[in-house]
Amino acid sequence: MKKILLSLMATSLLSLNAANVSAPFANDPDFEKINQYFNTLIESHLATPAISNINYPRTDIENLPDKIIIKFDLAGVDKNNIKLMIDDKKILTIRGEKKEEKEEKGKEFVRKEIFYGSFEKSIQLPQNIDENRLDTKFENGILTVTIAKKALKKPKAKIIPIK
Repeated sequence: MKKILLSLMATSLLSLNAANVSAPFANDPDFEKINQYFNTLIESHLATPAISNINYPRTDIENLPDKIIIKFDLAGVDKNNIKLMIDDKKILTIRGEKKEEKEEKGKEFVRKEIFYGSFEKSIQLPQNIDENRLDTKFENGILTVTIAKKALKKPKAKIIPIK
């Protein structure tokens, strides 16, 4: 078994042209079982909520001269299930939960892509934002966060005399 896996890895790594690679174990029933096992393992892992919500919620960030506009696509999420915060390091974090309205037992899905569950996303904001001048609007499943910018103080340089 170990030899088969090592042989496959070596063949794939050393091959420069995929068209020239043969499948020496294609008719081996043990190899087919291993292949099926790994495919099932990968598919089940990708279907877990932790992987499913990796890009949730989808986000647009617009950096304008006087403000930053961030839009979160939260279709199907109740406004009361959303928490928005900015910490001292200027990191904006959105947390929430999208609840499934009803679960239907006994259905076998061919594909299930609609995300349900809790989510969290953090965005590093620039240092010149004014978190005291922040506006939010939740409309048609889109949360819009507008944050005003303030002028940064330019650091003053002290001239050091050379003796």
